Amino acid sequence: MHVAPAQDFFIRRGTYRSRVKPHAVQRFECRECHRRFSRQTFRHDYRDKKPHLNVRVVELLCSGVGYRQSARILGMSRGSLERKARKIQRTVGELDTNLLERAGQLDAAKPRKAPLTLQFDEFETYEFCRNTMPLSVPTAVETESRLILGAIAAPIRPRGKMTPRREERIDRHEEEYGKRVDLSPAACREVLKRAAMFRPAAPEVHLDTDFKSTYPGYAREAFAGVELSHRQTLGSDPRGMDSPLAAINLTEAMLRDLVGRVRRESWLVSKRCHYLNLHLGLYCGWRNWVRPRFNRDSRCPGEIAGVSDRRLTPAELVSWRQDWGSRSPSPYGDGRATVGGNRGRQDQEI
Repeated sequence: MHVAPAQDFFIRRGTYRSRVKPHAVQRFECRECHRRFSRQTFRHDYRDKKPHLNVRVVELLCSGVGYRQSARILGMSRGSLERKARKIQRTVGELDTNLLERAGQLDAAKPRKAPLTLQFDEFETYEFCRNTMPLSVPTAVETESRLILGAIAAPIRPRGKMTPRREERIDRHEEEYGKRVDLSPAACREVLKRAAMFRPAAPEVHLDTDFKSTYPGYAREAFAGVELSHRQTLGSDPRGMDSPLAAINLTEAMLRDLVGRVRRESWLVSKRCHYLNLHLGLYCGWRNWVRPRFNRDSRCPGEIAGVSDRRLTPAELVSWRQDWGSRSPSPYGDGRATVGGNRGRQDQEI
C-alpha cells in the first residue's frame, strides 16, 4: 500500500516545532495503518542535529578538502563529520542516479536524433595502502556537456615496478587477507551500461577510448543493437585540448584535484573502496547538476546535455531524500513533485 499509495491516503494531524526550523512542520496520519509522519520525513535533513552545515560539508568535500580539515573549519569532531558526510554522499549519489535514469526514460519516450558521443577511460588510485591495495576507477563522460555518466572504483591486482620490499609487503597482505580479486572488468561493464541507459534510443554511439584490448568487447556488449563507432587513441599521445581524449583527460584531472582521496600521493586516502565510491557519487552529483561546465559557462553539464532546466543550488542538492527511486521528491522545486514527474494530490498537499 505504501509503495503505491492512493490519493488522500493521509489526513492532517497538527504541527510541531523544531529547534532548527523557523516555522511549524505539518504532521500527517495514514488512513490505513494510522502511522504518523511529517513533511520532514521526506527531507534529507530528517533527524539531523546540525542541518545548517550540510551545504558547507558538500562545498568542502568537493573542493579537495579532507575530512579532518573540514571538521576543523566547521567546528565538528572528525567522527561526526564523517557520519554526516556519508549520509550526504548517499543522498547526492542517489539523486544523481535518479536524475540520469529519468533522462533515460525521457529519451525513450521522445528520442533525439543526435548521436550519443562518449569518452571512456580508467585511472588508478588506492585504498589504505598504495603498494598492496590499488584501485581502478572506470569513468565515462558525454563529450560535449562533460556530464559524468559513471565513475566506480574497483579493486585490482598490484602491478607496476616490483621491488623486493614491495613484493614482501604484498606476500604478507595475501597471507592475511587472501589474493586480491580484480573487479575492474565488472566496473567497466557497469559504467558503460549506465552510459547506454542515459540515451537508450540514440540512433548511433560514438565512443573514444585508448587502446586497451578489453574496451572493444565491453563497448559491443554495452551498446548491443546500436550502430557503434569506436575510435581508439594511444594513451601516450600528447594530452592537450587538441587530443581526441581531451574531455575524459580533463575530467579525470579535475576529479583528482577536487576529490583529494584519489590523488596519487595524499594523506586523504580512503580506508575502504566502498567509502571512496560514496565520495565519487557526491562529486558526480555536484559536477553534473550544480557546478558550471567551465568557469566561463553559466550552465551545468545537465543543462548542456538537455536533461535539466537549470542548475541546482547546493541547498537543493541536499534538500530531499532520494532512496525511493523515481518516487523520490524532485530537487527542482518544493518537493511536491517526484523525480519521475508524478504529482498526485497527496504530493501537492505535502
